[in-house]
Amino acid sequence: MSTQPMHLRSILACSFNKRARLRNRGATLIDVAVGAGLLSLVLIPALSLMGQSSKLLQRLEIQDQLLFEAEKLVEQTKIDLCDPAVFASRRGTFEAQVVGNETDFLRSRLTIENSITSNLVTIEVTVWEDANNSRSLNANELSETLRTQWSQP
Repeated sequence: MSTQPMHLRSILACSFNKRARLRNRGATLIDVAVGAGLLSLVLIPALSLMGQSSKLLQRLEIQDQLLFEAEKLVEQTKIDLCDPAVFASRRGTFEAQVVGNETDFLRSRLTIENSITSNLVTIEVTVWEDANNSRSLNANELSETLRTQWSQP
């Protein structure tokens, strides 16, 4: 059997069990600090990405609204140009708005110019978010431009 006396074995087993119980009781302050540090290394970039994606989503919604407004202006202009008298006389650059959709923060510019032949015009619509209410397109403002051609009816 064992060469150690019985009482020495029981003392060693008791001290081993005490150490195992202490080890299983919980984490030390250093363990908690290291865990919190590792968690912050993961969470901080993830939270900043959520903020960035929110800003990008808001920007995409505005650009979608600008594109929708530009498409409606092109269609409205095509309808107006179906009248031969309007088609023959309307040329130049105009400030325009979609009928029934007057907004304060969107501005539109409509350009109608002659094209290759006399019975063909080029329609260009630029819509922008007028953040500073200057009524002119600035470099830092979101904008969408559509360009198409329309034939005389």
